[in-house]
Amino acid sequence: MHDSRPLALREVTLCAADTINPTLAARALDLSMAQCEFGDALLFTHRDVATRARIVQIDPLRSREAYSAFMLKELGKYVATPWVLVAQWDGYVLDASRWSEAFYEYDYIGARWLHRPPGLDIGNGGFSLRSARLLRALAEERFEVRPGTVEDEAIGQQWRPVLESQYGIRFAPREIADQFSYEALPGTRPTFGFHALFNMWRHVDDSEMMAIMRDIDERTFRSREALFLLVAYCKVHKFACVKAMYARLRGFWSTQQVVDELMKIGFGEEYARQYVRICEGA
Repeated sequence: MHDSRPLALREVTLCAADTINPTLAARALDLSMAQCEFGDALLFTHRDVATRARIVQIDPLRSREAYSAFMLKELGKYVATPWVLVAQWDGYVLDASRWSEAFYEYDYIGARWLHRPPGLDIGNGGFSLRSARLLRALAEERFEVRPGTVEDEAIGQQWRPVLESQYGIRFAPREIADQFSYEALPGTRPTFGFHALFNMWRHVDDSEMMAIMRDIDERTFRSREALFLLVAYCKVHKFACVKAMYARLRGFWSTQQVVDELMKIGFGEEYARQYVRICEGA
């Protein structure tokens, strides 16, 4: 149960950059602001949407590379606090009581990547705490945004050795990251925040979630994350959600194409066909 008073995080700026689903990004910021009092809150987007955050107009971010370039090279120009909490439409504060003052000891905290070795596994940028010191370092010309650059992978893997050895940047250890957020695997205890569409079923009412999935842009709806969400609803027998999502999928994919897409994200053919049968019968 949350304390009725917002958690004071005046040394932290909350932000999100979104020109695809800005209304949902605004929702994520507002949910976070309901639990925490930030020093500032910014939504970088190209149009006006209803939100408690300040809207900063930017040109549309038309690719993942454009988003990465903005986060790596432009974000620091707008942050006047010692830290910035980066949120996305599918990643925000869950439980302010899980905040720890120990988070301030690090320059970068994000959910742990389970597929990376220790030392290169911190972490996910979709819900992450970053220091102004890190932002200043990333703005230097030596950290070049090349074609294919993904901002959190660049920070947490490609550039991490140099950031640590030459700039003194501190990445959170696993136990701190696991307290801060989750993405690939939920922990046994609640976290301060989370990231990823396929985790939202745990935190969003079914009717609201289906409204989100009905209105979201087609590219996001056809993503691997959305397919993992569909499978999650199958597993927990929420067949009304399965039916609603599958109906929209069938608007642009055949039954066989749904099977193929499930196989592309790692499901064997037998399991892919099993989930499609569940969808067809929902």
